[in-house]
Amino acid sequence: MKTKRWLARQLPTGFRGRWKLISYSGLLLLSLSAPVPAAPPSPSAPAPEQILTRMERRYEQQLQAVASYQARRRYSVEHSLLKKPSYLVVDEKYRAPEEKRFQTIERGGSSEVQGRVFARLLAVEQETARESVRRQVDLSRRNYEFTFQKYDSIAGAYVFAVEPRGSNPYLLRGKIWINEQDFAVQRIEGEPVRRPSAFVRQSRFVHEFARFGEFWFPVRHHSETDLRLFGRAVLEISYFDYHWQIQKEAQP
Repeated sequence: MKTKRWLARQLPTGFRGRWKLISYSGLLLLSLSAPVPAAPPSPSAPAPEQILTRMERRYEQQLQAVASYQARRRYSVEHSLLKKPSYLVVDEKYRAPEEKRFQTIERGGSSEVQGRVFARLLAVEQETARESVRRQVDLSRRNYEFTFQKYDSIAGAYVFAVEPRGSNPYLLRGKIWINEQDFAVQRIEGEPVRRPSAFVRQSRFVHEFARFGEFWFPVRHHSETDLRLFGRAVLEISYFDYHWQIQKEAQP
């Protein structure tokens, strides 16, 4: 039991908000697919700086347009020391500009994981929803340096390497995919800028978004944390059942 309690304290609490974080919210491994050969962008493709400008503009437009939304999430943590996966299903309610609430629908597995991992993830999600925090961690040139890498013809996206400009623990280092049609971020792969614990060798994540009508929302998060002595812990988050309202002034 002591070992399990220790393990729960080391599990992906450091991913606080990458998915959130992402302000594009959402933090974090790599169930990476096989690499796709790089393809050059179309001759008519915008310059990298124009792509980034459109990405930032689109993100701000969505923030201003969405008055509220409701969705469900399923969190799951697996590790060999846990008898069975621990999970949590919550109902999420967001109201602009920064109110976010969660209601537990179902839970199962380790009470330590429930209290030390899932509860912390939800708390960080609420914290990074606050505008003063979100502005420090969102995907923008204010917080990151971007380097164009390639055009991914399979994903229909421009791929950029991202390096944080600071050491905020909610920042990440990795790659992002920017949709070629409307310049929304559709995928993020990376790792936290800082390791959450000395007992963590490495943490990697994949965060995916999908388009719903005119908006993009998170749909999946997968992260793997390599723990010294105790092996690998896996965190999965599924996002589904979205319903939203737009601001009255944004309606046609």
